[in-house]
Amino acid sequence: MKKLFVLFAAATLFVGVQACKQTAEETTEAATETATEATEAVTEAATAATDSVTAVAGAAADAAAGAVDKAAEAGKAAVDKAADAAKDAVKK
Repeated sequence: MKKLFVLFAAATLFVGVQACKQTAEETTEAATETATEATEAVTEAATAATDSVTAVAGAAADAAAGAVDKAAEAGKAAVDKAADAAKDAVKK
């Protein structure tokens, strides 16, 4: 009877150990999948943020270029107006 009890205890222990190994492997796989998905989500978010910043920077650069062009035109117009006024003053 002792031998049967020891055999049954050993079999139970073996089955328990095997079950724990499978659970650990499944948990590891689940954690790996979750980490991979999180990494992909972060990468996509970073890419979207980079694209957004690039678009905003491009728009700001375009606006600045437009402002510089307008300022140059206004400066040129002021110089032309001052030159015309100087010519008129010399004629009088």
